[in-house]
Amino acid sequence: MNDEFKPRLRPVEVFPTEHEGRRMILVHDPAGLARGVLTVTEPALFILSKFDGQHTLQEIQDDFRQVFGQRVSMEQLEDLAAQLDEQLFLDSPRFDEYVARSEREFNEAPTRQTQPDSGFGVELHQLPIALREIVGEPKPAPDGGRLVALIAPHLDLRRGRECYAEAYRLLGAANHAERFVILGTNHFGRSASVVATRKPFETPLGTAPADGEFLERLNRRCGVDLCERQYDHKREHSVEIQVLFLQYLMYRRPFRIVPALCPDPCGPTGTAPIDGRGVDLRTFAEVLGDEIAADPVPTCIIAGADLSHVGRRFGDDCELTESFLKQVEQTDREALGHIEANEPEAFRRFLAETQNRTRVCSAGSIHALMTALNRAYGRDRLSTRVLRYHQAVDKAAHTCVTCAAVAFTLKE
Repeated sequence: MNDEFKPRLRPVEVFPTEHEGRRMILVHDPAGLARGVLTVTEPALFILSKFDGQHTLQEIQDDFRQVFGQRVSMEQLEDLAAQLDEQLFLDSPRFDEYVARSEREFNEAPTRQTQPDSGFGVELHQLPIALREIVGEPKPAPDGGRLVALIAPHLDLRRGRECYAEAYRLLGAANHAERFVILGTNHFGRSASVVATRKPFETPLGTAPADGEFLERLNRRCGVDLCERQYDHKREHSVEIQVLFLQYLMYRRPFRIVPALCPDPCGPTGTAPIDGRGVDLRTFAEVLGDEIAADPVPTCIIAGADLSHVGRRFGDDCELTESFLKQVEQTDREALGHIEANEPEAFRRFLAETQNRTRVCSAGSIHALMTALNRAYGRDRLSTRVLRYHQAVDKAAHTCVTCAAVAFTLKE
C-alpha cells in the first residue's frame, strides 16, 4: 500500500454486544454484500471511523496514538485494510468488480429469486402456514368501498404480524385486482431515484409475473428506463414480502406485479433525485396515477412501508422507556394524520421539516402511493382509514420499529 492510500469503509451498521463479559461492537453491512459480520473492540471501531477516504494510514496511526496513548503498528493497519477489502467492507476496485459481476449475473437471470437469508422471520418451508395464521378469515372493507390501495409493513412476519393481518384480511375479502403495483423502500441500493424491475419474482410459493407492458408505458411517460439499476431489487425485501401475501391470497387467480423501489423524499432536494440521475418521485407517481386511470385492468397499489426506527441501534442515546415510546407514537400519529387525510405533500413536508427525527424509512413509497391515487381517482372520491398502529419493541436489541395498516377505498 502506498503512502497516500486512504481506505474508505462502505456504509455499515454498528451496534453493541457482549462477548465473555467484554463490551464489543458488531459491524454489519446492511446491503448484505460484505462477507460476514465484524466483531471489534472500541479502539478498533475508532480506527474504522477513520477509514473515511480522507485519512492516510499514517494519519490514522497518529490519531490513534493521540487518543489512546499507545501505538498501533503500520503493519496492523495494513493487515486490517487488506482484510476489510477481502471481505468487501471497503469501497475499492475489488468491491466494484464484485458488484459489476453480481449485477451482470442478476440482469441475465430470468427471475428475481428469494435469497436464503431474506429475513422473513420463519423458515422458507413454513411460509404457507405462517401466512395462513396471519391472514385468517377475510374481512370486508370498513366503509364498503372498493379497495384500491393498502399500506402494509415490510417487517419480518413476527414483528409485523398485527398490521399484516389487518391489511391482508381486507385484500382477501376484496380480491378484485389483476395488477398490483408494489412500492417498496430502497433501503440499501445505489439509486437515488425510482427503481423498477421487469423480472418475475420467484419465491417458495411460486413465480409472480411482472407486467412488462404497463412498465414500458411508465418508462415512456417518465422518459427514463426505470429498470436501469434493477440490481437494487436483488436483496431488497420490502416488495418481496408483499408478493408472498399476494401469492397466498391469489393462488387460484392469475395476477401481475409492477415492483418499484422509492427513494427518500425528505432530503434537501425533496422528491428530485439527489444525484440528478433518474425520474423525480412526484413525476413518477403522477404518471403512475395517469396510467392507472387510463387502463381498464383493475389495479391495486400496495406500499410495503414501515414507519419509525428508534433505539440505540439506530443512533438514539436513550433507553426505550414508556415515555420515549409514547413520544414516538405521537410523532407517528401526526404523520398518520396526514396519510388519513390523504395529503401526500403535507406528509412529506412534516417529515422533512422535522428532519425525519424518528427515521421513517418509507416516506417515498407512502408519498408516491397517495400522489398516484389522487391523480387516478381524485382526492374527494377516496376514503382512507388507519386500521392499526403497532410498535415492535425489542429492548434487548435496543430497537423499536413501528408500522401501520392503512386502507384506501373508492367511494361508490
